[in-house]
Amino acid sequence: MPGLDRQNDGEHGHDLKLENREGLFICNGCKELGFGNCYKCPRVGFCNYVLHVGCISEGRTPLSNPLFKNCKFQFYQKNPLTVAPACRICALDIQGRMYHCSKRKYSLHPYCATLHTTITLPGSDMKIKLRRGTKFNFFKSKCLKCGKRNRSSGNVQCLSYVSSDDNLCYHVACMKEACRDNFVRGYFRPGILSNERSKFLALKNLAPKVELSSVGRTSEVLLIRFLKLVVFAILGVPFDLIAPLFQPSGS
Repeated sequence: MPGLDRQNDGEHGHDLKLENREGLFICNGCKELGFGNCYKCPRVGFCNYVLHVGCISEGRTPLSNPLFKNCKFQFYQKNPLTVAPACRICALDIQGRMYHCSKRKYSLHPYCATLHTTITLPGSDMKIKLRRGTKFNFFKSKCLKCGKRNRSSGNVQCLSYVSSDDNLCYHVACMKEACRDNFVRGYFRPGILSNERSKFLALKNLAPKVELSSVGRTSEVLLIRFLKLVVFAILGVPFDLIAPLFQPSGS
């Protein structure tokens, strides 16, 4: 079963070893960004094959998700459909391994399928929830990345992380794209966020619709707390890699 120190993936020629990655990685199974615990080929220098813990195929059992009632999602190493479906959480196309409910015809990225629906920041009263807007009741706030209330692909609507007061919103897809972009630019790598310029550029990329210098001290703190929660929600457990990014200026 997944969670053991070593796993056989079935598609890879070597047993994979469980390890904790210091930096981000691209999963060879689902093609999505990951951080922290993963299964990696131990042939260092010869093979860079790496998987999310949730993308290991061995022993995978059907999954239930509280956001999709009456759905049982089966794990697939290969797309069982004739086209690439859109994930029902992020609305982005699924390019690799996936969960699929044959009854409702819903598909999920393995990583999206395990996103927390509610997250709080230790030592803070801020809480964010993973929510779906409705046709007649979209969130009153716009996404901090794209500046829109709604993001969709065809008839699949992207879910959002929203603050408890509804004043801050971030589409799951927008945060996934922003994190990948910051990773490509080198901001989310060990030691990069050691200077104020890099920190400002990384934050600006996360919230391009916000003028950080003009929001005010209290609003800036709330904004940064919110971004911190959403990044943690998308990438996984809290980590030290980008901690300097979330230190408000002057602190």
